[in-house]
Amino acid sequence: MILVLLAGGAVLAVLPSGVGAVRVAGLSLLWWYAAVVAPVIAVLVTVAVLICYASPRDPVASVAPPV
Repeated sequence: MILVLLAGGAVLAVLPSGVGAVRVAGLSLLWWYAAVVAPVIAVLVTVAVLICYASPRDPVASVAPPV
């Protein structure tokens, strides 16, 4: 996943007509991608994966008292 996010920044940097240099709120689109969008996506994916693996597989077994 991290390679896809890194590749997105590289693609944005080499797009024709300076698309990565387009200004949004005074900063370039490439800056927004590298400093905000890609890290937020990485955090969201990481949290989703951790929640998925941390959730109990059998909720009844996890609350049943030991025998």
